Amino acid sequence: MRLHVATSRPVGERCREWARERGYALSSMEDCDVFVSVMYDKLIHAQYIASRPCFNFHPGVLPEYRGSGAYSWAIIDGARDAGVTLHQIDEDVDHGPVIEIRRFPVTSRDTAETLFRQAERVMEEMFREWLNALMTGTFAAVPQDEAFAGIHYRKELERAKDLTRHVRAFTFAGKESAYFVNSRGEKVFINYE
Repeated sequence: MRLHVATSRPVGERCREWARERGYALSSMEDCDVFVSVMYDKLIHAQYIASRPCFNFHPGVLPEYRGSGAYSWAIIDGARDAGVTLHQIDEDVDHGPVIEIRRFPVTSRDTAETLFRQAERVMEEMFREWLNALMTGTFAAVPQDEAFAGIHYRKELERAKDLTRHVRAFTFAGKESAYFVNSRGEKVFINYE
């Protein structure tokens, strides 16, 4: 069985190297028998998916956080936990049946970056634990519950960065303005000028 580990991040490179060191036969995307995405940034075509088992280590809890920026959205949403989902790839974005979701807490001090770094460690651990089962087809997967589905696109995250209207909405003489709480627990007020 020939494996292709598709990635656009260092965590995927580490997973690929781990697989190589353990004797897995690595091949090109076109020639593989099993395709595994570890933080790959391209969509896979339906014809390709239909021709071989395809799996994805998604940086986020599915189905709630399909798409991009899951850790940013988890913080914005006030989620109590975040995670990594291993799922089968189908024709829709982050939609296929789930093999495992591994969660970790979101603390009041976490940032999108700290959650992402934690996810990289979890993803690498999951890759090592699951690769043999993915290669041999010895796993169980359950459909995602569409009642909880949500998808976020990069353009939404870009719009969320602009706080201008929010700051303007709380700029009023004699009233407390918009603020954020810094790492020392202090309110830092933002005024529109």
